[in-house]
Amino acid sequence: MNNAVDLYTLIETSLASSGVEISVSEVHGIVVGALTNHLKSGITPDLLKLVEPRLDPVGDRFKHLHESLYHTYRHTSQQLLEGQSDFDLLLPSQDEALQERVDGLACWARGYVLGLLYNDAFGVDQLPDSGAEIARDIMQIAEVDTGEGDENEEDWALAELHEYIKVGTQLIFELVYSEKQVESGKS
Repeated sequence: MNNAVDLYTLIETSLASSGVEISVSEVHGIVVGALTNHLKSGITPDLLKLVEPRLDPVGDRFKHLHESLYHTYRHTSQQLLEGQSDFDLLLPSQDEALQERVDGLACWARGYVLGLLYNDAFGVDQLPDSGAEIARDIMQIAEVDTGEGDENEEDWALAELHEYIKVGTQLIFELVYSEKQVESGKS
């Protein structure tokens, strides 16, 4: 088993035990977007509220979810800060039907946009360099659906979108990180 599978299972189990109905892909997108938001705005995200805005955290029902969200947050921030090549989007398995994988990618993108912009601390156009263009592309990808074309072509297009989002979110994070380094005089 690899780290991505372990992380996927951890989130999936904690969502099920807390009764929160959101996909693992969307949760991971929220976490990655919130990491970049935190870096840009300096405001620590409330991941539980991002995942379930109507959350009533009384009792232990959400304890496992809270722990898994922050484990995911720490793990992913380490991957992004260290430029680890094993960073990837948590999406449905390649064994799943094309429609489920497309839905997973769209959910991941929606989650990312939510996490990135949740507190209105900045707008997309305030992202450095090409970050704004990439973020707008991800917003469009969040609305993607399968087409009427050949399934092999659709599968290829999905793989290209997956790679674009993966690299694009890493680049946005790196651009914001570099911007913060320059602002603090640590270039």
